[in-house]
Amino acid sequence: MFVQKKKIIWLAHEGNLSGANIALLEYVDALKDDYDFHIILPHSGTMSSALRQRNISSTVIPQYGWVGNSQKNIENQLKRWLRSFLALRATKKLIIKEKADIVFTNTLIPFIAAQAASQLNKPHVWWIHEFGEEDFGFKIGWGNPQAAYAKMKKWSRLIICNSEAVTKKFKALMPHATIKRLYQPVSWHAKPIAAKQKNARFLMFGQIIPSKGHRQVLEVMAELKQTKAHIDNTLHIKGPCENKAYLNELLHFIAEHDLEQQVKIEIGFFQKEETMSLYEVLIVASQAEAFGRVIIEANKAGLQVVVKNSGGAPELMNETNGLLYNNVNELKQILSGEISLPAVSMRFNYDEQKEIQNLKSWLAAY
Repeated sequence: MFVQKKKIIWLAHEGNLSGANIALLEYVDALKDDYDFHIILPHSGTMSSALRQRNISSTVIPQYGWVGNSQKNIENQLKRWLRSFLALRATKKLIIKEKADIVFTNTLIPFIAAQAASQLNKPHVWWIHEFGEEDFGFKIGWGNPQAAYAKMKKWSRLIICNSEAVTKKFKALMPHATIKRLYQPVSWHAKPIAAKQKNARFLMFGQIIPSKGHRQVLEVMAELKQTKAHIDNTLHIKGPCENKAYLNELLHFIAEHDLEQQVKIEIGFFQKEETMSLYEVLIVASQAEAFGRVIIEANKAGLQVVVKNSGGAPELMNETNGLLYNNVNELKQILSGEISLPAVSMRFNYDEQKEIQNLKSWLAAY
């Protein structure tokens, strides 16, 4: 017997394949047997092709993300109000046209879909993939976070966070809202485990931007080299980089401290399944590694991880994953070998299928 799937309209926070949008795609893949999706993008970008590959329809509705401090400028205020008004009207029309049963919003930036869902009396779910607005460098809700949180609670039946730290923070901000913690599935297209590169033990993988902590790791390596500490292994930094000034800063530091034989930077997009398995240990030194997706990817690739405890998801670490460090001194002890990585077999520390079943049970109520 044919059963009509429920329809979900999901507003993405941007048009490119950012971490939160990758999470969106993971959930779309996990729920596709039970739900149909239509994605709203605020601008064109690489997300469109990823959706087309999955045969998922999408619509671009330009909108201000309620971001920045332009409220002091009357002209900008009017532009923001007009664009938000037009986006709200277009979103409501789309919800009606697509006969959506549920509306989702990705991250803190956009409010339009939540407001539209509320006005149409549709259940709305908010997905928070980051630790908080200060980590993005902006304030939501016209510069008034408390007003924004009040609207989030009013407009949303459910708020889903992706780590214990994020959940705890938003429960404190909105104590009467329904807030749940859910770990996303992480797709991994298994490859044969490649032979490890000689003297290439450590890897930093992903976007090469200042918030990812490369400079601090290099400073520790330089200090260890200066004190004649014994380090046999090199560090490879691999990933896309659009910040030429930051890249030049790292290259200059490497040359200045005679680290060319130990550190190599490669720019570009790399297939994670093919690249990560070449190494033994992944270093995650981000200022705020919210979900820690890369931790799970490393686990599936057979790597151990060294992770900075930066307010994200340290609970994804366990005695088999590797080591969590809280400060530079602890990182120094790990890189010098003073603190050893655990020599035990790998074990995943959350059940992805159980997480998806939890999500399905929550959504079934709508």
